[in-house]
Amino acid sequence: MSHSPDTGLHPYDRTEFQLERIILFSDAVFAIAITLLIIEIKVPELHHRTEHEALVSLLRLIPKFVGFFIGFFVIATYWAAHHRIFRFVRHYNDGLIWLNIFFLLSNVLMPFTSAYYGEYPQLNVPFVLYCTSVIGTRLLQLRMQSSLANPKYGFVHPDVAAHPDLDPWRPLIPVSVFLLGIILVLTLPSPWFGRFVPILIFPFVLLYGRRYRRLLREFEARQPLVPTH
Repeated sequence: MSHSPDTGLHPYDRTEFQLERIILFSDAVFAIAITLLIIEIKVPELHHRTEHEALVSLLRLIPKFVGFFIGFFVIATYWAAHHRIFRFVRHYNDGLIWLNIFFLLSNVLMPFTSAYYGEYPQLNVPFVLYCTSVIGTRLLQLRMQSSLANPKYGFVHPDVAAHPDLDPWRPLIPVSVFLLGIILVLTLPSPWFGRFVPILIFPFVLLYGRRYRRLLREFEARQPLVPTH
């Protein structure tokens, strides 16, 4: 079932309002998921209320805080990606709704996978689970972007289907990096090197910025000139 924009010919079709509901619901889920990250970090209980024990108990929380900050910025990038691609949406159907729901589901799982990895950073299973959740979320984002750019669905105006914000290479960067991290952790004698592989996302994103700017220039060059008065 597809839905068209509000028009005088469709007085009962409130597509713009329904699209706004989808976006507001998505923002609420992102906000809850990102808040749950800090809830997982409990204030340490001090058996002896001394400065030394307070400092030691705080230092023990460092891995959890590392997991929190990683999870926070990962979910923040998911929200930013959702913001970028949904600003073009003018139609929707049930398939897009469910794609969005599964995308949100993968984000809601992030607090658990981040906390699990933060609790046991020395083990492979939590790291692999965390990387898998990141990969799964990015693949769902890629699937949504492909659907939005597909002209047969008409989710976005044909003129913006080639916008670089819908470029499939952007979500493939973390997919490739985290997949490499999994492979190295499971194959190298020392798994610690693989745990630092996700840092490669930052230089790859900087390199992708050059591609994005090129695509944006090409996209803007194809747009018709708007006459000025």
